[in-house]
Amino acid sequence: MNPSTRPSHTISSSVERPTTGYRRVIAPIDPDHAEHRALTTAIDFARRARVPLTITAVGTRLHDAERHLATTLASNNDLDIEIKVLPRGTGIGPAGTLCDYVDAQPGSLVCMTTHATGGVRETLLHPTSSDVLAKVRRPVVLVGPAHRTSPRWNEIAVFVDGSNASEPEAQFATSLALSLELPLTFLRVLPPRYTAGDADITEDADLRHYAATAIRSGHHVTWDTLHHRSPARGILDWLSHRSSILTVLGAHSHPGVSHLRSPSVTANIAHHAAGPVLVVPADTSLSDGDQ
Repeated sequence: MNPSTRPSHTISSSVERPTTGYRRVIAPIDPDHAEHRALTTAIDFARRARVPLTITAVGTRLHDAERHLATTLASNNDLDIEIKVLPRGTGIGPAGTLCDYVDAQPGSLVCMTTHATGGVRETLLHPTSSDVLAKVRRPVVLVGPAHRTSPRWNEIAVFVDGSNASEPEAQFATSLALSLELPLTFLRVLPPRYTAGDADITEDADLRHYAATAIRSGHHVTWDTLHHRSPARGILDWLSHRSSILTVLGAHSHPGVSHLRSPSVTANIAHHAAGPVLVVPADTSLSDGDQ
């Protein structure tokens, strides 16, 4: 990876804490499976924002699944927790059932595992988490098998690319950073360049555009440009030794957009990242309480 050698830019000041960009956390887990890798992250999101947590299971084979899930969550008595066992919808599969439920919950944030490689069943969403990213219109936190639960994330990094998908992700990430009082960094991955000059000024202007709301609020904001032939690989290289970072990415399900923004590539980044990856679809509704 060839990151830019110029210093990153920072603005910092105190800021009044606003509301978060979500009012409920939804965590789909499989009671039939012993490991609930995303549960710790879901609890952390709910606890930080002081919002309810809904645990969902779709079409589980486990007898008395609600009691089993209640036992799993018994130690978290400081949270408002709801358990929902959803019947599998006819002809739409577990992913479709979950997406229908999530879309009916205004202001919700989904937290789930990525689908495991090698055919190992780690999540109730058999077609992989990219199917959910392609359908759901809510922000989704993905927790991959490389995720390390400690230390907890203490900074938000937002990767933008200049596409329409970057606008709602920047808006959501800014709201989250302001409300949780976390430092915010905007980054963009561009191909390597071999000459210096006005390109730095242009790159700074683009990133400053996304950071504008946080800057006006006086929040701690940093931005920088990274250079790599592969944007996805550049992101993973930058994240490889930053397990305490909460990564924010945009995603778009429509054809003809940046390959980086496709649900499958986004899910792949989440699958290999050391920390959680919060994905904001380009068509996320931010008018019903998400913002």
